[in-house]
Amino acid sequence: MEPVDVHVAQARRTTANVLKRWSLPETPAEDARLVVSELVSNAIIHGSGNVRLRLRHDDHELRIRVTDDSTAPARRRPASAAGLGGRGLHLVACLSLRWGVADGGRTTYAVIPTLSEAPPCHRTTQSSTEPTC
Repeated sequence: MEPVDVHVAQARRTTANVLKRWSLPETPAEDARLVVSELVSNAIIHGSGNVRLRLRHDDHELRIRVTDDSTAPARRRPASAAGLGGRGLHLVACLSLRWGVADGGRTTYAVIPTLSEAPPCHRTTQSSTEPTC
């Protein structure tokens, strides 16, 4: 897809339709839609060239891959209380079993549990720069 903001909603709708066809339970499907929104948004804002979204599913996990032409890898950055950005990859980390970058920085991926596995983020204390999960 072309790197324009309207495609974030389109990617979210496409993901919802695919996950519905796969009969994915609502909780992981909801988490996946949010992760797709964040990864596609990051690719549009910080990447370059067209954005590609790939979804793969097996009995235990959903793998989401978003690729663009930039070799600058996605990285978490601190979020300020007044800032609008800096929270997306933190949300991805909270909702995913794991996330990272591949293909020389061109692809950002996340793995969402589809069964009983819980995401690794279970903090109960609040950081001044990062939202809690």
